[in-house]
Amino acid sequence: MPAFDFTTLFWWGLPLAAAPLVIHLINLLRHRRVPWAAMEFLLASQKKYRSRVLLRQLLLLLLRTVAVAGLVVALAQPRWQAAPGGLFGGGGMHLVLIDDSYSMGDTAASEPGGDRQTAFDRGLEAADAILAGTVGGEAETLAVGLFSELARGELAIPATAVDPATRQQIRDRVGGLPCSWLATKPREPLERAAAVAAAADGSCTLWLISDFRHRDWQDDEAADGLRRLAEGGVGIRLIDTAEPAPSAGNLSLSRLEAVGGVPAVGVRVPIELAIRNDGDSEVRDVRVSLGEDGGSRPGLRIATIPAGGTATARFDARFQTAGDHLVTARLPGDRLAADNDRSCVIDVVDQIEVLLVSDDPAAGSPGSDAFYVANALAPGGAAATGLRPRIVPAASLGAIDLEPYDCLWLLDVERLEATAVAALEQHAAAGGGVVFFTGPRTEATLVNRDLHRAGEGLFPVPLAGSVEILPAAGGDRVPDLVAEDHPVVAVLAGRRNPLLDMVRVERVMAVERTFDEAAAPGLRRLLSLRDGRPLIVEKPFGDGLVAVVLSPAAPIWNNWARGNPSWVVVMLELQNHLARRRRQVASLTVGRELTVPLVPGRDEIEVDFLVPPDAALVRQTALTRPDGDLEARLPTRVPGGYTARWRRADGSEQEKLVAVNVNPEEGLLEPVGREQLDRQLAGIDFRYDTAAGLAPGDSGLAGVPLAMPLLVGLLGVLALEQLAALAASYHPVRPARRSIPRR
Repeated sequence: MPAFDFTTLFWWGLPLAAAPLVIHLINLLRHRRVPWAAMEFLLASQKKYRSRVLLRQLLLLLLRTVAVAGLVVALAQPRWQAAPGGLFGGGGMHLVLIDDSYSMGDTAASEPGGDRQTAFDRGLEAADAILAGTVGGEAETLAVGLFSELARGELAIPATAVDPATRQQIRDRVGGLPCSWLATKPREPLERAAAVAAAADGSCTLWLISDFRHRDWQDDEAADGLRRLAEGGVGIRLIDTAEPAPSAGNLSLSRLEAVGGVPAVGVRVPIELAIRNDGDSEVRDVRVSLGEDGGSRPGLRIATIPAGGTATARFDARFQTAGDHLVTARLPGDRLAADNDRSCVIDVVDQIEVLLVSDDPAAGSPGSDAFYVANALAPGGAAATGLRPRIVPAASLGAIDLEPYDCLWLLDVERLEATAVAALEQHAAAGGGVVFFTGPRTEATLVNRDLHRAGEGLFPVPLAGSVEILPAAGGDRVPDLVAEDHPVVAVLAGRRNPLLDMVRVERVMAVERTFDEAAAPGLRRLLSLRDGRPLIVEKPFGDGLVAVVLSPAAPIWNNWARGNPSWVVVMLELQNHLARRRRQVASLTVGRELTVPLVPGRDEIEVDFLVPPDAALVRQTALTRPDGDLEARLPTRVPGGYTARWRRADGSEQEKLVAVNVNPEEGLLEPVGREQLDRQLAGIDFRYDTAAGLAPGDSGLAGVPLAMPLLVGLLGVLALEQLAALAASYHPVRPARRSIPRR
């Protein structure tokens, strides 16, 4: 279908094609009949040639009309297009949908030492080419949407009529569109695009500009969105901006978090990071830069990261002040910069309260269960753990506020009241940790009835009663303890550990024989005995964890706590493991809302957010939630550390630090490939192009320019017009020269 760059000129100039006909009619009106004898003779002899002369005159008139019309059409800059937006009617809409997920920041195709052009840059160039070439007149409209904005129902450029006067303005706006830090899948943008296309007046063409990664197109979600568009009559053009880079893999910082320790002032906190290698070759000598609260700290060096694998590394941090602390890690630059940085927040306190519950009248005195557990958690002296144990009787458990305690230790408690059981279950369900030590006071029937409750209660396993552990057959020196694959006992696993060899277990609380450990969801062993019985097991309860040690802490059924350093190590690791779910500060993914809950009457409603990277101040007013409390919200658009500050009614300042990171899965840069894309989109009428193959003059994009062929044809028409004019006019015949003979 023909389209014109200057449609107005075409329509205003087209009537000029009638000028030769008008001139011919005017000349006919000017003729008068004059009788003339000689002419009457000529006219009589011309009758047999009249049809031939009339045809020549009509041909001359037609050629002159075509010449004028051809000149008008050539000046209007015609193009031949297969896409909508042609000569007549509403031309239709061009909806340009640009993927702005952070994987579009891939610079794989950039030349070494040259400008680092990203896939998003190539996408903007393709969008500019589409605008410059495809949209040809006032009858057409253009809308531009980014994945991240269209997923929220917003268009970067709403549907706008395009003409030569506004085209450059729209091109400038498209050229200034930014790439986001989000990981937006195609499904939601395509659903929104379908709504935009349905509201279009006339035909619609969707230009989908993306890097077409395997992770986004391996399922049917995106294909279903395109299929619905095609069924609605929308023309589909896919523009691939990715460039192959087989030799340049991408490293992603996929995780950074505290993995143990007590986040207290002056206490060592181990922090672990994970780096994923998405390339097809091993990467060596990776140096990681680390930061703490805006300053730098000694970095790490990772020797090797296997192809397609992940390497982890740990480092220790000690914080000298209470409060939130921001820890950052950064990888060296590679083809995708967005996933090279990661941050986490460590909430540091002065000390962490630990509640020890015991029925022993001498609890806390040497020889008691509470004494050995308290000394393991807080040995004193130079070995600062940040823990402060508090010993209470079991009878008072139901009346104590358990919120300040991350972990509760119940030491050979004989009986718990119903209120105490309910309080324990509520504490664990909310993310707290609970440890049960069994012993001589433990009543198996009461535990099974009140705490285990056929697997519905807090206690992980049903008990059968205490049993004696017989010596190894033949008097062989076999270790009584076996470390399982669990982070709490990881330091004791592996090769034969002499500290575990020193532990002797004479009696334990046995688990019912009919109990199937494999059928218990989430049940996991930490330590086992040489005869295969479990010694320490754990099981999730709600958002928390519950662990059971099937022997007392005091050295009456075993000698573990009597001067063995491994006892202290395992108890500290167990405390950190169970308390981790409450102490760990979760990070947000870019695009999620940062929320600050407020209490009416206690907190003021204005919250100031300091937004990275330059700590720009954004003030938000809290809104009322359905439960009546207040909540201030801030959408996150970039990664980094966000700070929220607000006042309380008593004038005190409050501050909250939150780490916001990109979704590491977006860093998987494997392309979907044309063959798989064809399979996924089977049955959908679409056209596929690469961004590198597009240009404003490409016949597949802008249409075939017809101005030059028309000018050549116009010259031919003018030549024919001259020949026809010569044939249709009267010319005197020169008499032949007669030669005069010489005399």
